[in-house]
Formats: sequence, C-alpha cells, structure tokens
Amino acid sequence: MGSSEEFEQQLYDGVNVWDDDDIEKSLSKSKGYECTDAFITDEVFRTRDELLKWVRKVAFDFGFCIVILRSDTSTGQRERKTFVLLGCERGGQYRRYKKDLQVTESGTRKCGCPFRLRGYPVKSGEGWILKLICGSHNHELANTLVGHPYAGRFTCSEKSMLMDMRDSSVKPRNILLTMKEHNEKNMSTIKQVYNARYMYKKSVRGDRTEMQQLMMLLEQESWAIVRMNLHKELCQWREEYIDLFGGDERFEFLKNSLLVDHMVIISTDKWMTIPDMGYVIANRYNVIVVCLSLKQSLTIFPLRSQPPTNFNHHRIICIGHVHGNHFVQVQLQEGCPIPPTDILWSTHCYPIAQTWCSYYTSRMQMFTQIMSIRRHL
Repeated sequence: MGSSEEFEQQLYDGVNVWDDDDIEKSLSKSKGYECTDAFITDEVFRTRDELLKWVRKVAFDFGFCIVILRSDTSTGQRERKTFVLLGCERGGQYRRYKKDLQVTESGTRKCGCPFRLRGYPVKSGEGWILKLICGSHNHELANTLVGHPYAGRFTCSEKSMLMDMRDSSVKPRNILLTMKEHNEKNMSTIKQVYNARYMYKKSVRGDRTEMQQLMMLLEQESWAIVRMNLHKELCQWREEYIDLFGGDERFEFLKNSLLVDHMVIISTDKWMTIPDMGYVIANRYNVIVVCLSLKQSLTIFPLRSQPPTNFNHHRIICIGHVHGNHFVQVQLQEGCPIPPTDILWSTHCYPIAQTWCSYYTSRMQMFTQIMSIRRHL
C-alpha cells in the first residue's frame, strides 16, 4: 500500500487522533458509559450539516454534547482530505492558553472522554457517511442539559432577539420566557441571559469605562440611552429611592420624568432635577456628582459602592445651575475645592461607601472655609 493510501486509511480509522491504548487508559479511570449502538448507522447524509444535526440530536437524547474537534477540506494537496472529527465536549484535557499567568485552582469539565466519531464524504458519489471510532464515555451522562454551558448557548437569531429586547428594557426573566416560547428545545437559564446581556453591553461600550461611556453619550446627545439607564436604576432600587426621596409621590415624579416622547416638545416636568437625579447618576455610573448652585452646593458620592483604591480611577461630574433656570456641565481643575455632602447621603449610604469622603475631606473643608469667608464679606 502506498504512503498516500496508508495516510487515508489512518485518517478514516482515527489512528492519528486516538490510539487504542489511549482509549483503554481513559476508560480505566472510571466506569464507562456505552452508547455505541445508537451511533452505528449506514445512512448517507446529503451534507455535512445534516450529519452534524443528526449526531447532535442523538447525543442530546443521551445527555451529552458533541463538539467538532478537528476538520479539514481537501485542496488537492497531498495528505489533505475532507473530514470532520467529532467528540464528547468533555474530551481532552484543559490547557492554559496564557502560560505566563499565575496558575490558579479552577474546575474543568474536561476529563479525557474517549468518545469519537468521524464523518467524511462518500468516495464515489455525493453525501457524507459516519464512522464510529469509540462509543464509550468515562463519565456519567447528564439527566438534563438545561443550563449546560454548551447546550444552553444562544443561536444567532436568539442573540439578535435578546439584543432587541434588552434595548427595549425587557426584563431578563421575560427575555428567557420569550425565547423558550419561540424554541421549545431551548436549554438556556436566567444566568445565561444575564451573561449574554452583559457581553452585549460590554461589546457596545468597548474599552471605555462606564464613566467614559456616559460622557460619550452626553457628547453625542444620546439622552434616550442615559434616561433608559437611569429609569432602570430607579426601578431596580425602588424601595431605597422612595426612602431617599421621602415618599412615593416624589419617586414617581422623578421616574416619570425619564419617560420622554421624542416626537413632542419636552415640557418642564420632564427636565432632570438636581440634586435628586444626581444620586441616581452617581449610583448608576459609579461616579461623583458635584452640584454647584447659589442656593445649595453639594457633593454626591455613590451610595452602594466602595471607592476604588486607585485615586486615578475616581471620576467627577460637575453640574452647575446658572441663571436660575438650567444646568450646564462644569469642568473642574484638579485638586480644586468641592462642596461637602448633605445629610441625605450620610444617612443613606452603605457602610462600604462611607470611605468615599476620606479621599476628599481636605477639599470639602477648603470649600467650606471659602464659602464662610464670602458670607462675611
């Protein structure tokens, strides 16, 4: 037999991928779970995708997931054959891709499962056939694949649906219910919905921090997104804001002020009010909001978060009330005095947030001294 024919035979038999000794060693580690008979078939599949669909459906019924381990397409060059090698998603061993990082202890689903299948085109004619290399597992098969990290992945259409619903402020639990109504075989959980929403939000934001994203939106006059984020903040922490603002009436007024129809002229009851909305901005974007006014000046720190230990990560937004009728953004010089906090912040902040003041005590004392001198002039 020539070298090319030998290679082709090895390719179809799986010798280059998984030796008999390797299979025996893997199965000897734990009890083997057989599903050989289910994957023995003489069916000729019209396309590669049909073969994959059939294999994954059978594996799903048994309680495990199939992944593509290796594939290639013939280009006419020697030793390049069209094939697809399939295996259990728990096959192989975990590999660290960044070897220079410090080794950390973590779990892995990889346990060297020897289950292998190989698909390749019919030598004469059209279609694909499937050959079983090893039909045994060295681990228990799952009773259900709900919440499985692979089976619970969203399809492209589901990702698109999720992004549309997130942009429309649909709650995560309703997103999950909608997806399961559209696809009865959906194996996703609420955790996977939250993860997908986070990844989408991160992709939109890019390398920008929350603060940089906010400033970009303000510069682009993307007030619709800012208002939506602030509305979600109010709804998520409803009870705390009702207590902060002194009752349901004030809370409902502030929440409704964020609901704007951009097709009509904005009335004054839809204007953002400071300092009330300053607390919402500080909490939502984890920034410091400084409010300057002839009537009342104050600094608002986030109520629920611990300040970053690196001072360079602190972000300050300063808003000034001018001419008695509107607010403008004010650029502060580094290290300049800032007004002290008010009683609302000190009585409603979480214990972990109390340390915000320690970073700015001298600057707030300086502001108080300056204002005291001005009052006596």
